[in-house]
Amino acid sequence: MNKLSLLCLLPILSTGCIGAIKEYDVCVYGATPGGITAAISAAREGASVVLLEQTRHVGGLSTSGLNRDECNHLDRQTLGGLCEQFLEEAVKRSNGRWTEDNSRTWQSGIAERVFLEMLKKAGVEVRYEQLLDQVGKDGTRITELRVQGGKIYRAKVFIDATYEGDLMAKAGVSYSVGRESAKQYGESIAGVRYLDDKVAISPFDDEGKLLFGVMPGKPPVAGSASKVPICYNVRLNLTTDEANRVPIEKPSSYDPMQHELLARALEAGLLKDLKSIIGLYPMGESSKRELNNRQFSIVSMSIPGAQTSWAEASFKEREAIHQKYRDYTHGMLWFLKTNPRVPEPIRDEMALYGFCKDEWADNNHWPHYLYVRAARRMQGEIILTQADVIKDVDKEDVIHVGSHFIDCHHAARYVSDSGHIINEGRIWKVGTRFDIPYRAITPKAGECSNLLVPVCASASHVAFCTIRLEPTWMHLGEAAGIAAVMAGKSGESVQSVDVKSLQARLLELGIPLEHPVGPMAYEKKRGKPKTFSPDDVVKEFFASADKNGDGMASRSEWNAARPTWKWLFDHMDKDKNGQLDRAEYKAWQTYKKEHPDWHKSLRDSLKQGGVKQPN
Repeated sequence: MNKLSLLCLLPILSTGCIGAIKEYDVCVYGATPGGITAAISAAREGASVVLLEQTRHVGGLSTSGLNRDECNHLDRQTLGGLCEQFLEEAVKRSNGRWTEDNSRTWQSGIAERVFLEMLKKAGVEVRYEQLLDQVGKDGTRITELRVQGGKIYRAKVFIDATYEGDLMAKAGVSYSVGRESAKQYGESIAGVRYLDDKVAISPFDDEGKLLFGVMPGKPPVAGSASKVPICYNVRLNLTTDEANRVPIEKPSSYDPMQHELLARALEAGLLKDLKSIIGLYPMGESSKRELNNRQFSIVSMSIPGAQTSWAEASFKEREAIHQKYRDYTHGMLWFLKTNPRVPEPIRDEMALYGFCKDEWADNNHWPHYLYVRAARRMQGEIILTQADVIKDVDKEDVIHVGSHFIDCHHAARYVSDSGHIINEGRIWKVGTRFDIPYRAITPKAGECSNLLVPVCASASHVAFCTIRLEPTWMHLGEAAGIAAVMAGKSGESVQSVDVKSLQARLLELGIPLEHPVGPMAYEKKRGKPKTFSPDDVVKEFFASADKNGDGMASRSEWNAARPTWKWLFDHMDKDKNGQLDRAEYKAWQTYKKEHPDWHKSLRDSLKQGGVKQPN
């Protein structure tokens, strides 16, 4: 447990011109998707609401490079209310669609516009660049908060919707950071974990010093507690569209030694292609790709250990950490594009990508948020643990049905006892459907009685790894907004809210509170949905690629539609007429299915000067 010194207990925040201080029914701190739904739902219930955001933009990760609803890993049947309203509108405007892994996609800039329209329609007052300084309390009640610069906000009820839990920490609410030991809550998959094998790569440079990305010290004992949380990374968008592409240039901070581990993994043949290094997710019909840390990769977009101090860091310190991740990511892209130690096919593919001209133009086309997967976690009225999300899944005060499995990327990287590297912390596909109770977003009554925390919810590290999704936080935020209004009207504590009335209101708004029927999303056979046949693949391709409507795809049309795969055209054009017809494209789809190694075999034959036709 961690507690900050309570400047918040001092009454000095009331000094100044009282008449200039506006009072609200509800004050939401953090314009993350969970904060946005909290603010809108409270306003929709008739409350006056102010939404305070640390940056110059709203939307958190959903407008900063995370562009999918994760329905490949969770049940869409559990989604409803404001979350589903946002998804439908953002996907529609982005020309998004169901991907082959059953997710819906959108574009970051469009998503922000949708959020802003929703906030405006609800009558929410939005304030930007509001960095929390102090919190005033009277007993267990927050009376006001002061941001840097001296501005004061007062409200009946407050909601902390930040990824870091800054407001709850300043308000004296108990919380945890890092990962608990397996013993603390009796969790079999808690604490330090070595799910992956040692990697036969030296972690030392020529002078015997640790390479960048390798943490000092001996690997901790499996099952022990760790201060190192799940990894962070920049969740970036890139594009192959020449009209929208900003070239990836050499960054001024570039240091090739930061990527020495990556180089050695490539030279050892442990990483085969670009997708084995970074996650490259398609974004509907767009030429854009969403980049993410590759969970299974030996080396990817995270910096092991760099995330450790984030939760308790000052805003200035967080800016420096964020820049470190940005510099590393930029350097990695340049390294993959230009370094001769990178295999030529990877360099060729990386060279096709650039930053998106139409995204984050005010930030040199970099997202405004770092992907903070987990920071502080409240220790509230109930602490959800592994048992609550796997075994004891039913809760009387349910406000949302969670359905994502426990998913933790690598947290740390150490030198193994054999002198090689070993990655640590990963959890994959453990879990089932479970109830998230109202008590998980309420602090202990003796610590704070008018605060709700829907993002940094009360959970162990293990349980939080299934809660930490934007759709989940959006549902918890919507419930928090309604509960805040109920508490404000009654004058009672948030812990005393009539949960039955809250549940009835959620059901009225189309939010499911019952467990769906059927297998979990990740238990279903991967691949295209049943309605997505090979004929559908052909139909969809020609609908987007055949610009002149002649029923064919010329070389130029193919290059525009599939710029990453320009070299495949000659292999697909079996009659050598410079056009792809539907039969040729369908034959190619069949060939890929029957030859899982098609990429390598065709590339090899091409290098050797041979011609290997798909048939």
